[in-house]
Amino acid sequence: MQKYYAKEAEQIGSVKFDEVTPDHFFNEYTWVVHATGFSAKAVGKFMPRLMEAYGGYDSLSEQSYHKMFARVKKVCNNPQKAKAIYKTACLMKTWIEEDGWESTRKIRLGTPDALSKLPCIGKITCYHLGRNIGLLDCVKPDLHLVRLADHWGISSCEEMCRIMRGDKDIPLGIVDLAVWYAASTFGTMEVKKDGQR
Repeated sequence: MQKYYAKEAEQIGSVKFDEVTPDHFFNEYTWVVHATGFSAKAVGKFMPRLMEAYGGYDSLSEQSYHKMFARVKKVCNNPQKAKAIYKTACLMKTWIEEDGWESTRKIRLGTPDALSKLPCIGKITCYHLGRNIGLLDCVKPDLHLVRLADHWGISSCEEMCRIMRGDKDIPLGIVDLAVWYAASTFGTMEVKKDGQR
C-alpha cells in the first residue's frame, strides 16, 4: 500500500473527525453513495464533474429535486442515488439550522450505527463512510475481507484487522484499507467458500 496507495492512505489517515466540516462530510457521503456497486477507479473518473453538478449541500437543499437531477443525470443517470444525495443535503441543512454543526456531527454522524440511518448508507457502507470522515477504527466488512476472515477462521473482519495490526500503532481503518487494496487487486476467489458471495 505504501508503494502504490500512499497518497490515499495519507489522505484518509489524516482526517480528524472533530475537524470534519459539513462540506467535507457531504463530499465523502456523496463518494460512498456513488462508489457502492462500482469500482473506485470508475467513480473517480466522473466524481469531480458529479460534485460540480450537485453543488454544495446548502445550495442543493434550496432547489427542487427535478432541477438538480436535470444537471446530475448528464454525469450519472441514477435517480435512486441522486434522491439519496438530495435528501441528505436537505437533512443536513435542517439539522445544522436546528442544532448547529458540532452537535449534528457528534450525535447524528458520530458512529457507524448513526451513519447507517442516512439514505443509501447501509450496515456495511456505514463503516466505509465512517473511516472516510475520521472514525479510523471502522473496519468495513466488505466482501473480500469477509472471505479472508472466513478462510482463516477468524470471527470478524475487525478481529482479523486487529490480528494483522499486531502491536503496531495503526488505526484499524488503515489496516482495513491496506487489506482491501491487496484483496481487491489480487482477488479472493481462491479462498471463497461454497455458497459464499
